[in-house]
Amino acid sequence: MIMTTKTMFFKTLLLVACVNVAGCSKYNSPKINQGLDEQLPGLYEELVDPIGDNGQYNLPEMTVKPKRYWNCVEVLNVGSRNNIGETEEIRGLQYHLLCQSLAGLANRAVQQGRSEVGVWLHDHAGRSSYSLSKQALSDLGISEQGMQSGIELARNNYGPSDGIALQLKDLFDGYVLTDVTNNPESGIVASVAASVHNGIIVDVRDRANYDNAGYAMVYDARTKTTADAWQEFKGQVSNKALVVMPVQTGELRDFAIMHNLFVVNINKEYNNPGAGQNLPLFEEILKWLEPGAPIYGWEQGVDEEVFVNRASITGHVWVPNDWSYNLPLTSLAYRERQQPVLAKVVNPQFIDWEKNKKFVSFYLSDGDNIQWMMNDFVGGFYENGDVAEMKMGFGIPVSNLNQMAPAQFNHIIGSQHRDATLIEALGGGYQYADNYGREGNRTELLAKLADRVANSMRQHRVKLLGLMAKDVTSADAMAGYQAFIDANDQLEGIVALQYSPYAGGAGEIFWLKNSAGFEIPVVTARYSLWNFGSYNNEREGTPAYIAQQLTQEADNDFSLISVHAWSKFRDTGNRTDLTGENTDGDLNGASAAKLMKNHLGDEFEVINPQELIWRIRMHYKPEQTEQYLKTFY
Repeated sequence: MIMTTKTMFFKTLLLVACVNVAGCSKYNSPKINQGLDEQLPGLYEELVDPIGDNGQYNLPEMTVKPKRYWNCVEVLNVGSRNNIGETEEIRGLQYHLLCQSLAGLANRAVQQGRSEVGVWLHDHAGRSSYSLSKQALSDLGISEQGMQSGIELARNNYGPSDGIALQLKDLFDGYVLTDVTNNPESGIVASVAASVHNGIIVDVRDRANYDNAGYAMVYDARTKTTADAWQEFKGQVSNKALVVMPVQTGELRDFAIMHNLFVVNINKEYNNPGAGQNLPLFEEILKWLEPGAPIYGWEQGVDEEVFVNRASITGHVWVPNDWSYNLPLTSLAYRERQQPVLAKVVNPQFIDWEKNKKFVSFYLSDGDNIQWMMNDFVGGFYENGDVAEMKMGFGIPVSNLNQMAPAQFNHIIGSQHRDATLIEALGGGYQYADNYGREGNRTELLAKLADRVANSMRQHRVKLLGLMAKDVTSADAMAGYQAFIDANDQLEGIVALQYSPYAGGAGEIFWLKNSAGFEIPVVTARYSLWNFGSYNNEREGTPAYIAQQLTQEADNDFSLISVHAWSKFRDTGNRTDLTGENTDGDLNGASAAKLMKNHLGDEFEVINPQELIWRIRMHYKPEQTEQYLKTFY
């Protein structure tokens, strides 16, 4: 422990139980030194910026609050929602697209001041993330009008209530016609045409019912391709963001329509790149987008490198959220809803530096994934019973989730286990630090991205940054790391994964100076827990294999282990079979890490990634680390 005699005196007087900071003690706050010694520095845990808009909020936002909202039923988590063979009008992709377009146009009408009633797509699974977001609407004074099907909302007449016009069908100019069975791309085209022509999406399957209800066709998408839509509508849509989604899906269409965004599919048939792709079109769209514009969604059946890499090179960050819902309303008025929720952190002044162990930390991958945060991240991984013992490091999309779903973001921060570490992943979304913006003004694009990320991290006391690079050891990667370090003098360290393999950096540590002259470590993953079935790779594999490799290494004092979020393993006890854990397992996340820990000897100790960073700093840079810690009492 590093402290002066005077500091020791004040600490002895004011020591109380720590509430927000792991491994430390909390002192009466704010500024116990007022009137005593104005030159004393502040508490380490008070190194945090106040909540404020410092230019970090870059995602599209619905800013006008509805007074009420209709809850549109029979959509989400209905297994048939993206099927094309359903005959019931309330089933299948045809109905899903209708509801998505209904919600997008109704919420846009609220934004435009033409209506006071929005639309929420009902979550049949009852996921807590969406329940929290609905409660947030209530907290804003927005009440649920009732539950109706999309068919009823599109075709029924509703009288006013308390002076609020509840009827939706008068808000639309007609319908956009699709034939999703015979032309999968017609659903993509219709998603754009619905926004341009202010028409709900209706399929040929159900057309007669809307003709009978008095609707007129405003656009015929039945035989149109995505390329046709681009040529026709590129001058009538916004270039501030882009939605990439597969054909034969309805997800994110409400968001695209609400914000007048173009929608593009990479594969012309669902999950089938062999049937043709729109890659040249995608390239053209990337160059048309506003510099730094975010890209939402995902594509199926294509190596992510194909589309994420091109987006990164052209200076765009990917926001993976293809299976998420109600984004216009989960993100409603997000700027004014920001709360000073703070991550729990390790106070380095209370680390036992004399401990003689080989230290290991685990970092769960894929924390940039918004849909995961909204689906089973909390229940399936974050609240895993092994999190405390394994002192897990969790990547979370701090700078995106606090805009896209503030209620869920606050919940995740607020329910953090005190022994875990929260890490911003992966620098404002998914991009590669070594090639981001290479075909644009890379220096400017990197600086803007890093500044946005820094503001979000500093305001929520997130001290570690997770980045990914194509080559984590390259000079271009160093330039990328440096940009994020330059932007954030509260950043304690960077953990870096390579695409691919994640452990391509083999545990190497790089040092780069921040604006105050302190050297900040960039720690690459030494190994990765990853289920490859019948084999292991050089630095990727089962818990037993990675434990064996780590034990046999000579330079293994500090090891960051990446835990592949989607790999599951089986507990085989002390068996020496190095691939046996891959078969029929159900242990992932912290439980997979625990399997590896059980294979390690007593010379190893598991600590969280933030403590690992501080131990690395004290071990390799003791003088400057002590100098830095002396700036706090």
